[in-house]
This record gives sequence, structure tokens and C-alpha cells, in this order.
Amino acid sequence: MKTTKIKWLGNNNYNLNCDIKELEKLGYWNSSYKNDIAPSYISKNGRIHIFFFDLEDEGVKAEKINYKFSAFNLDKDTEYDSDIGLFNNFKDMMKAIKKGKNDKK
Repeated sequence: MKTTKIKWLGNNNYNLNCDIKELEKLGYWNSSYKNDIAPSYISKNGRIHIFFFDLEDEGVKAEKINYKFSAFNLDKDTEYDSDIGLFNNFKDMMKAIKKGKNDKK
């Protein structure tokens, strides 16, 4: 599987653990903020937020994070609503997102 690597907080090879183009094709956009521990993407309607953790990154290791993806639902004001889950597999995460209320308008 092809994986996208980016520059993130001084790490020139931060691994997103997926081909980010697959997510972008679904309308997700980069919502990363420079002070976040990890890069993130939000769905086109602003109802799902996904963080991408590189388990080899020193900052992620320092936080003792042991999963590659964290996904959660946002409310109509793009505030945290509920967890979708923690995942180590991109395909499993995408299945979970499609199952729930998640990306409905």
C-alpha cells in the first residue's frame, strides 16, 4: 500500500499511514493546525475529524499513542460530538466511518 509522507513539526518523513489522495477524493480537506500533535483532515461537510499518527514520530511516542488513526464526529458547529474510534488500519477506519451517522448532512 502506498503511504503519504509529509513534513510535520520538524519531521520530514511523517507517515500518514495511508494514501491521503484516497481521502481527498472523498472531499476531506487538510484541517491541520501547526500546534496539533498530528495532522488532521475534516470531511467536506465538517462532520468527521480524523487525526493521523506516525508511531515512529518522537512527539507521538512521547504521548504514548499506540494507534494510527483517531476519528470522531463533529456537531453542526464543528465541535466534538462523539468518538468513531481508534484504528491501526485505514480500511477499518473508513468502514467505521461509513457505518455510523458520521458523514451525513
